[in-house]
Amino acid sequence: MTEFKLYKVIIIVLMILLNLIQKTYADDTEKFALPKAIANADLSNENALDNILNSESFKQELALFAASLTLKDVEEQNMFNKVALLSLRNDGAAIEKLIDSQSNTKEFAHYQFFHQTKDALGSKAKSKTALINEASRLIQKRFSGFDDEEFVQMSLALGWSLSNAKSYAHNIYKQLKDRATLSKEEMIVVAVNTHLFHVLEIIIPISAETINAEQERRFIVQPDVLVKLDGGIELSTTIVRSRGQAAPNTTALQFTIYADEAAHIKTAMHAAAHGFIGMVANSRGKRSSKNKIVPWEHEGKDAAQLIDWITEQVWSDGKVVMYGGSYNGFTQWATAKHMPKGLKAIAPYAAANIITGLPYENNIALTDNFEWPLFVTNNKTLDNTIYRDWQRTQGIVDELYTSGRPITDIDKIANTPSPWLQKWLAHPEDDEYYQSMVPHEEEYGRINIPVLSITGYFEGGQISALHYFHEHYKYNEAADHSLLIGPYNHWSAQNKPRSHHSNYELDPVALEKDTEEVVFEWFNYVLHGKKRPKLVQAKVNYQVMGANEWRYADSIETLNQHNQTFYIQSTKPNSQQNYVLGTTASKDSDEYIEQTIDLADRTEQRNSAPWPVIQSSINKQSGIQIETPVFEQDMELTGAITGFFDISINKKDVDLGFNYYEVTADGEVFHLNTYRSRASYADDISKRRLLTPNQKRRVPIVNARFTSKLIRAGSKIVLVLNVNKNVAAQVNLGTGKTVNHEHISDAGEPLALKWYLSSRINLPLKAWQK
Repeated sequence: MTEFKLYKVIIIVLMILLNLIQKTYADDTEKFALPKAIANADLSNENALDNILNSESFKQELALFAASLTLKDVEEQNMFNKVALLSLRNDGAAIEKLIDSQSNTKEFAHYQFFHQTKDALGSKAKSKTALINEASRLIQKRFSGFDDEEFVQMSLALGWSLSNAKSYAHNIYKQLKDRATLSKEEMIVVAVNTHLFHVLEIIIPISAETINAEQERRFIVQPDVLVKLDGGIELSTTIVRSRGQAAPNTTALQFTIYADEAAHIKTAMHAAAHGFIGMVANSRGKRSSKNKIVPWEHEGKDAAQLIDWITEQVWSDGKVVMYGGSYNGFTQWATAKHMPKGLKAIAPYAAANIITGLPYENNIALTDNFEWPLFVTNNKTLDNTIYRDWQRTQGIVDELYTSGRPITDIDKIANTPSPWLQKWLAHPEDDEYYQSMVPHEEEYGRINIPVLSITGYFEGGQISALHYFHEHYKYNEAADHSLLIGPYNHWSAQNKPRSHHSNYELDPVALEKDTEEVVFEWFNYVLHGKKRPKLVQAKVNYQVMGANEWRYADSIETLNQHNQTFYIQSTKPNSQQNYVLGTTASKDSDEYIEQTIDLADRTEQRNSAPWPVIQSSINKQSGIQIETPVFEQDMELTGAITGFFDISINKKDVDLGFNYYEVTADGEVFHLNTYRSRASYADDISKRRLLTPNQKRRVPIVNARFTSKLIRAGSKIVLVLNVNKNVAAQVNLGTGKTVNHEHISDAGEPLALKWYLSSRINLPLKAWQK
């Protein structure tokens, strides 16, 4: 729970995206008329939205739609949709049974309370007032029996933002308004997210009252303590202590730019429920701090000073641990650069880093989240208007790509200056600017405290998390650093995973990870010698997708020792066969496969990550498909692709990429991950080395993503080689100039790219052993 309000916003965004493409790849030919309440509304008018949501006929229409679905239709949905549809069908008993079968029993408490309230009213009139009154009674009774941890877990589960739920329903209606008919899946999206609002409208306001009363009874909450540090630095902090905690204690600290007092109270309260003093500190300039807001640059030294302050307080035992995800993972590494005396352990998950995550990945500037600097610097808290209109955001990204303007123009297209983004775009390589923020080289050798890193196979920032991990061991062989990694994305790596990522259903054991529970248990293990967390048994702890099993290794290097080396074979492809990967290198080192790409043609995209994860075929996007022979036995694929590409181009630079798949015996295609890297920086992210046109160059495969999956006999591994040319990133035109300033007018002649058969691709494969 790095930031509570965002937690629920992100859930809703993910669910909408997931819901729009929930079925794997089955045809969805059944059509439904767009509900009249949406079709006839002026959605630019806020009152019109209220009229839709308050329309009894619309509610009835959605209930009838849900009732018309077959049981199979409902069962095929993800957990989020399934519970909502059962609720619309007024089947509270089925909801209880379904939730009881899951490991996370509180996540859908709002639906449970809603139906328990209706059941308690029985045949009585179920007016809104009656529902609210009865729900209040039930919730108060339930909360009175909780211990502190149960109370915090339930308060988190009921932490939905009603305004955000309303806003996302609004965006769905706008997205679909011009459609005469909807597919079944689109109609489910409308029904589920509309009904979610109706349930939250009853439950959230009254549960908030109960939560506030219980919070006061159980905890000492200091919502905004202004800490004054040397140099005139001021930091707003939230501190929570259990009323039963009298002796000095260890502080569990999150340091974040995501300023939200209500969220911080819940975060700190959870730490207090686990026996720590809970504390959340904000970056300078946020909340009550009078300093200028500065993201990234000063977090480490500010947090180090804050830790010194904490250890001097009467309630502190002199020990501080840090935890949290994404930006809050970065701040831990930034603090560890300075190694304050009181810092005893860190647990970063999905840890961010500007030069290895966003806005850069392998020195390629990405368009994802380009509005983030405005979100965190526009005001003292967060500018929640920034992410409210995703159609506008996508339109800006699309225009950047189709117009061919340099990425430095993205804020001009948005008509909103973004000076922080421009500053980062002025630093396209790992220079002193970035090195001043986090540990660099030998500085890792001084980090001698326990570290637990958590990330995921589908996590956009995995490269950053693993960069910290690798660098720590590179410069400190005695490091006490464990890695926990599984089939998680950026959100689920930081929280409790849901049943699906895209249309991939996670193995049951993958759902056992509750990030903060693992972290608090791990803190007690490293600080007090208590039981080691079940999922952290070794230096590398990974979940094998499809095997329903966690496995353990002493190091990533140990896993990579099982690589199988492949080369592209000279056999020409035909309608029945793509290029083949074999274990023998071509005898002719100058043999190659050639691609010609018009970099100025923006009617096509290449190397885009496919969605959903599981499909029935591969879209090559004009790439070169290479594949292993079919495996005759079950294989374990664990680790990252390594090796190199021998290439030549008629330009001075190129962004290489590939999409990486498993294709099963029955033709199901599972997208494992996407790779993209700038050739001129592949040897060193801090120093550009341009290619010489038409000369062969060996380009290492660097920072490919880690994954783990059981590959069944009869399956094969497929890579689709390509250039990276899509809306998710800038397009490298190969001029040799700074790519951040290249314009489509610089494109020149088409790119001629030769992939030499001497290229070596190491796949992390070994025979499966039970």
